[in-house]
Amino acid sequence: MATFALISDPHITVPNPRTGWMLSEPIPNEPTMYHYSVELLERAIEEINALPDVDFVLCAGDLTKDSEPYNHDAARELLSRFRKPVYCVPGNHDQPRPPHLRPTQYLDPDVRPLSTPEVARLYSDFGFQRSDLLAYSCDPTPDLHLIGLCSAKPDDDRGRIPARTLRWLEEDLANQRDPEKTVVVMLHHSIVEHVPGERVDPTFSWFHVENSDELKNILRRYGVRITLSGHLHIQDIKEEGGLYNIVTASLAGYPHAYRLFRVEDGTLEIRSRRLQSIPSIPDLQAYSRAYTASTFIDIIADSLCNPPFAFERNEARRIAERLRDWWPTVAEGDERFAYTADDVGHAALAAYVNSFSDSDPPDNDCTLILRSR
Repeated sequence: MATFALISDPHITVPNPRTGWMLSEPIPNEPTMYHYSVELLERAIEEINALPDVDFVLCAGDLTKDSEPYNHDAARELLSRFRKPVYCVPGNHDQPRPPHLRPTQYLDPDVRPLSTPEVARLYSDFGFQRSDLLAYSCDPTPDLHLIGLCSAKPDDDRGRIPARTLRWLEEDLANQRDPEKTVVVMLHHSIVEHVPGERVDPTFSWFHVENSDELKNILRRYGVRITLSGHLHIQDIKEEGGLYNIVTASLAGYPHAYRLFRVEDGTLEIRSRRLQSIPSIPDLQAYSRAYTASTFIDIIADSLCNPPFAFERNEARRIAERLRDWWPTVAEGDERFAYTADDVGHAALAAYVNSFSDSDPPDNDCTLILRSR
């Protein structure tokens, strides 16, 4: 038996200790609550440390705002407060981000962001064993084999697993001889579609591993059933060809969820919890949901101005106002939609937003059968 907790996308953001520079305002069209990231992670640490039977803790990437060295220092110090071993992988925010991905006014001008090999060296106490290979494996409990993969593609927000890492992965899995040992693979980007058209739609394709088919073929060849991801900032579980990809929301964004897992007797029990308050925001859930809904009005309006809908700007804005609660509901998981043409003004758009309704298995609390007992 193994029990473990998973957090994702804490996006730790603190002032530059030398200059005092810090992100001074929310980033447009981005609902991540950077200014509260430390408080949010501290609350998650407090809650998880209070649990009696957690063997280890996982963090599925985006440890920092934009890979600032001092934010990594803060993230490592915070993660070290967990009373159990912690294993991490980097995300797309844990590497330098070019101007087309992050305008320079939102970047600290006085520091050089760390690259993923530098991050791997820095997090040697959190899973990584060598900086020349952005992957690692270990057995945090006798009956569980953990594999951590860096899926961050340099100078890009999209994911990709290098060919060298895929070769290493196949060799590592080939060496696992115990059929009773459960293999868990953690990476930042998703490898199964969690939203319609995720692999090809430009709105969502940057959430996906570009060469996910190669990765999935290897995992299926060796009977891997469980993969864990972040990046999408939503609660969602999808299954494809016997392989589960479990996405966990960001601690730094609504619904501020983390997960608890128990592997036992060929099953994976999943329970999800949400942070309810932090010192700065006593009613965190209500505040954050409203903030996210407001932020997504502009995000949705911008999307609706592009094909296939290509609405005029004022019309797109009016429709987006009606859909303000749509994405926060997606982020919560277990979502069901029944918009009509009257609700959003267009039958095709109603069909599109309704297509995000969830399918089995449930996204928050469920038990998955991994092998027959």
